[in-house]
Amino acid sequence: MEQPNKDYINHSLVNQIAESSMKIAERDAMITEQHQKIKELEKELEELRQEQMKEMDKEAKSNAKK
Repeated sequence: MEQPNKDYINHSLVNQIAESSMKIAERDAMITEQHQKIKELEKELEELRQEQMKEMDKEAKSNAKK
């Protein structure tokens, strides 16, 4: 039985590691992007809540005067 070429095996493993590293980096970039978008949406939601609460307070004050 022939011994496989060690250089070929090493080269193949290096390529597999590089490909896996690239996939992990791409996944991490997507996670970071999604996390930033979530933070932006949370901020927007909080601003809308505050705005809605102000409007409701105005209505309540207006109704109390009647």
